[in-house]
Amino acid sequence: MTMVLVTSGVILLISTVASFAYEYLTYRQSAIRNLNTLGSIIATNSTAALAFDNAEDARGILAALKAEPHIVASALYDRNGRLFATYPVNLPAKALPAGPAASGYRFERAHLHGFQPVVENDRPMGMLYLKSDMGAIYDQLRLHGAIAALVIVVSFLAAYLISRRLQRQIARPILALAETAQAVSDRRDYSVRATPSEGYELGILTTAFNHMLTQIQEQHAKVNTQLGSLHLLQHITAPEGSR
Repeated sequence: MTMVLVTSGVILLISTVASFAYEYLTYRQSAIRNLNTLGSIIATNSTAALAFDNAEDARGILAALKAEPHIVASALYDRNGRLFATYPVNLPAKALPAGPAASGYRFERAHLHGFQPVVENDRPMGMLYLKSDMGAIYDQLRLHGAIAALVIVVSFLAAYLISRRLQRQIARPILALAETAQAVSDRRDYSVRATPSEGYELGILTTAFNHMLTQIQEQHAKVNTQLGSLHLLQHITAPEGSR
């Protein structure tokens, strides 16, 4: 039973670790794609505000990010690299990059952040900065962890019940063989036979054990016969006075 449970536990552990690694990498790639899509939408809607130097409209466009609770900071930079609008509005400048950098998103210090170019008719208008926390990924991993824990508990329970049933099927014939061997050892009764088992391997073991008892019984009977003949011969050949 211990062997079955340990084997099942190791397999479940390896499967869970592999699944978590896959899900973590998948969630990271998915988070980059989602932020890139969101950035493209915001950048497209911001072209007019940057073209007409309307900071109020730019702040209104960035305010739409309230619908995404994991966005912790955002900013628009004009074509000269100056900070144009921020989200949230009262976000301190030190919480944002001093200027735009190369486009693209990357993970850094439990955050996903990066820049998205704002372009109109192939003419650069500025850069959009987005910064997201890892809450969405952690939420997914917690859900995955809860499901994995439930699967592990159910699997261990199933393995335990199956191993208990298999244990009885395996242990019962072996214990019967042990009782037969004990009876032969205690009573020197070689006529005792073990009950044949249904299992193939245990059936072979029981047959071999019974065959061994048969051979021992025959050898024992042969020895007793020889000893009886020897005693009778000694009795016949002994001097008449010593009988």
